[in-house]
Amino acid sequence: MDGEQSISFSVIAAVAAYEGVEPEEIRAPLHSAVDPEALDTLFQSADGGQGAVSVEFTYNGYRIQVDGPDAITVSEPAREVDPRKEAV
Repeated sequence: MDGEQSISFSVIAAVAAYEGVEPEEIRAPLHSAVDPEALDTLFQSADGGQGAVSVEFTYNGYRIQVDGPDAITVSEPAREVDPRKEAV
């Protein structure tokens, strides 16, 4: 990714844009959700024609889907349903 920003920084920038703040204002460390170096390496390897790569994880309360440098989706995570509570 010579001259380009890393995928890990792009994730932070996407969350910041979603929240309407600057990336420096995001306080949750990315490494609390995913290994930033591994994420960057995974997508660097994918540039070598190894096939499609897609990663999904939760970060800073959002569902993050990374399909490439220009394909990062930030959305609200699905609410978890307690399996012990059934609809009546």
